[in-house]
Amino acid sequence: MASLTTNALCIPTMVAAAAAPRCRRSLIVARASPAKHDERQDPAVKVDAAGGRRRAMVLFSAAAITASTAAAVRSARASVSVKTGTGQWVDIENVADPYVQDLGKWAVMEHNSQTREDLQFGKVLGGKQQVVAGMNYKLEIETKGGPSRLYEAGLFVSLPPEKRTLNSFEPKAG
Repeated sequence: MASLTTNALCIPTMVAAAAAPRCRRSLIVARASPAKHDERQDPAVKVDAAGGRRRAMVLFSAAAITASTAAAVRSARASVSVKTGTGQWVDIENVADPYVQDLGKWAVMEHNSQTREDLQFGKVLGGKQQVVAGMNYKLEIETKGGPSRLYEAGLFVSLPPEKRTLNSFEPKAG
């Protein structure tokens, strides 16, 4: 059988790179060696050098993909924590996003089911979000058919599988 040899020094670097916030590069050295002499002569085992090289390249590719994926995840987590920070309220940049509008529509429907009012959803005018173990939202919602036209809804969306909870739905002065 063909064997794969890796540089043992690169594995701790890869593990450390996945855990550390610093950007590190790791070197992966792979070498495909042909089957051992006894295996070549055994008719039951038919492995050629090209098959061993292919196998080594697949393993090398898998290692490279794993390392690059870990780096991308680290980078994404770092940008989220630097940009928003856990616990900080930040403005929602695109309130016209269909997901944000859907959250607003859901908040109005949930409020109607809890209070037996008949508010009609208009649109989400603005809002803030807070990163927690999920996401908190404060949405400014325009409605039709109620005592007030503007409401502020506070809701929580859990991590997948997504579950929504309406925490508050108050008329907004203005």
